[in-house]
Amino acid sequence: MPRGPHHYESKGACIYCGARDQSLTDEHIVPYSLGGSHVIRRASCLGCADMTKRFEQKVARDLWGDARTAYNAPTRRKRERRSHIAVADPDDRSRVLSIPATEYPAGFVFYQMGKAGLLQGLPEQLDLSAAWRLVVVSDDKRRAEYHERHPGKLALQFRHVPDAFGRLLCKIAYCQVLTALDPGDFRPICLPFITGARTNLSFVVGSSEGKPEPENGYSLSTMAFGSGSKLMLIAQVRLYANTSAPTYHVVVGDVSGRYDVGRVVEKLGPQDEIPPTSRPWFPDILPLPFWTSR
Repeated sequence: MPRGPHHYESKGACIYCGARDQSLTDEHIVPYSLGGSHVIRRASCLGCADMTKRFEQKVARDLWGDARTAYNAPTRRKRERRSHIAVADPDDRSRVLSIPATEYPAGFVFYQMGKAGLLQGLPEQLDLSAAWRLVVVSDDKRRAEYHERHPGKLALQFRHVPDAFGRLLCKIAYCQVLTALDPGDFRPICLPFITGARTNLSFVVGSSEGKPEPENGYSLSTMAFGSGSKLMLIAQVRLYANTSAPTYHVVVGDVSGRYDVGRVVEKLGPQDEIPPTSRPWFPDILPLPFWTSR
């Protein structure tokens, strides 16, 4: 994905429901509230735009609200942005501390997941999300300065929203693949998880272990594996990549048939020459039961 703001042309229909006879709005691949600057033009009908907005807001406000305020993340409501963050005193929960936003070392809470269930050859009925762990990315320097000013008064505030977070990753990954492909080029495996028609997000979403090297902004990429007649499309998503944030993978879709696989491979262009076993999203077994059962 190119650095800096970039626009991709409309697909001529809503990328989520396929509606053509309605007004279509632009779709930020990564939400604007999370710093997204890449946009698919006229990509979402009003109903689907409202659907994605709901889970995007849960992540932006409930999971990362204080952190976005503390680090002055983009917002369309700048006049409403708080100058102070209210923090419950850890030693007296009835007392509220008002901390200047520029001093508060709010952490970005992420979910560490393990490999997506589909890529482990597991059935969709097996939900792995109970094993997702919380990890916090914060500014060490600001946290140390805060402790000097307010010893023992640091409290992390957030709301647990694993479903919204997983759906957000699916939406970003789906849009990432659509920067190179059209909706009709592949079967969109992750789409029912975006819309909420299917709910076991751990089946298609996962993350790698370890702390990757910092990058600028966010990092998105499209990967593929398979054969000349069957191809699986994977998108890697890393938000706030300038920190030690996890790298996520999403099973976006698949392609069947030699002609269609060849056309998709041509559109995607050359893939990085990385040994399959060194890719954290590479399947544990091949062929995948997901494919052989269809």
